[in-house]
Amino acid sequence: MAASTSRHQHRHYKTLILLVLSMTGGTFLLLWLAQFSPVTPLRGTSPGPASWKEILVRAETASDANGFYHLRIDGKGRLYRSDAWRYQQAHPEQPHTIQLLLCETHATGRPTPAQQQTLSRVLAELSGQYDIPSNQVQVRAGTSLLASRG
Repeated sequence: MAASTSRHQHRHYKTLILLVLSMTGGTFLLLWLAQFSPVTPLRGTSPGPASWKEILVRAETASDANGFYHLRIDGKGRLYRSDAWRYQQAHPEQPHTIQLLLCETHATGRPTPAQQQTLSRVLAELSGQYDIPSNQVQVRAGTSLLASRG
């Protein structure tokens, strides 16, 4: 019995060393193979900062509203910036429009009081910063146009 325990006494260390060596070898193999494959970016690239000329506000009753947006205001009035806003990516079909999403609105599509407060502040900041006139701000509920501010 003593002979069998002494024979397997360091098997955990041997296994760990073998594992580290095989992972290192596998990493070098993958790095070597990566030299032969074309590089594809993980994110789409933008031609540069977009020139914003109008603002589109979309109201959704769902909290997990899908679709493209730059800025999102939740039901509690908290403002979130998307990656599209951080990287100044424009919408492919509306390249000069800032997309603003209101989610968790009332069933009628009307914003909550907290959303109204944040929305008015954000619209004032965006209009001033990018010189967007108030007649270039549109409000939509889902896919139907509710009103156009002017």
